[in-house]
Amino acid sequence: MPSPLGFLPSFSPRSIFRASVLAAIFLLPLAGEARVAFDALQRDGYGMVALDRPEPNMLTVAATINGRKARLIVDTGWAGEGITVKAEYAQALRSPVEGIRRFGHSASGQALTGFHKGVADTVTMGNVLMRQVPVYCGNIPSLQAASTRSLHADGFIGSGFLSTCSAIIDLHNLRVYLRPPGTGRRAIIGGAMKAQGFAEVPFHIIQTNCLVAVEINGVPGIMVVDTGATLAGVDERFALQMKAKSRIAHALTIDAAGIERATKLTTLSSFRIGGVNVRAPDLRIGSYGFYDATHGKIVGLLGMDILGHNGTIIDFGQRKLYFYPL
Repeated sequence: MPSPLGFLPSFSPRSIFRASVLAAIFLLPLAGEARVAFDALQRDGYGMVALDRPEPNMLTVAATINGRKARLIVDTGWAGEGITVKAEYAQALRSPVEGIRRFGHSASGQALTGFHKGVADTVTMGNVLMRQVPVYCGNIPSLQAASTRSLHADGFIGSGFLSTCSAIIDLHNLRVYLRPPGTGRRAIIGGAMKAQGFAEVPFHIIQTNCLVAVEINGVPGIMVVDTGATLAGVDERFALQMKAKSRIAHALTIDAAGIERATKLTTLSSFRIGGVNVRAPDLRIGSYGFYDATHGKIVGLLGMDILGHNGTIIDFGQRKLYFYPL
């Protein structure tokens, strides 16, 4: 399948495409499938951070920003560099803090405003110490919503930060491996992954947006690789191209702007990532602002129900996805 990525129009480097869905679907690989181990990455300068799962299909890490503790959602659908946290964390930054005129948009297309940028002298996660990390502080309505408040999250680490640290997200063992910038070397895991039966598919980072080519019911498109979305979804206009029949779903989406919307469901006949068939449950159908912003090129969010169920490993250093093919 020819990749449509080369025809993407440019869009804001701080565009934020995210939608958490309230549901309970486990993210671990199927029983009987081999688990992988990345302990050897330490010789390449990587450290390890444990991933917590406060709710099914939701990943968080414990961090310390200039000595202040924070719980951060690991969200590859959150574009932009650095770490994004609540406005109150500006007090922990000892560097000058400047206002950001254009920060980005949520998945519904709502503009996110009132953010400031500073630099943290030190950020620690697990056994990883990073210095001079960009930090964005502002009001994040989704973290205050009644449906997500129980997460006790203070912010996000997104695709820009993970790319800078050549991160490897290991959904098998609930770990993320980070290499502080300027240290060690990028790990090469492709050969070992293929030897264990994983398929390898490249993804692209365009202006810190993490994107991959897909084919749903035989119709090609591009999806945001989004560990912040508990369930995958596509725009309702793309669903028409898929000739999908929808039905009522008892689930809501909430985006970074705190906007909640009802969704519909459709049963899939096929789902391919980079030309590889994968297991996929029913797909959510909704309305996304990025569909308009990219003239229909980006069609939806590739969420944790698909990423986790297929045992996905996300390698930001080499920009590859590894997962069990169907």
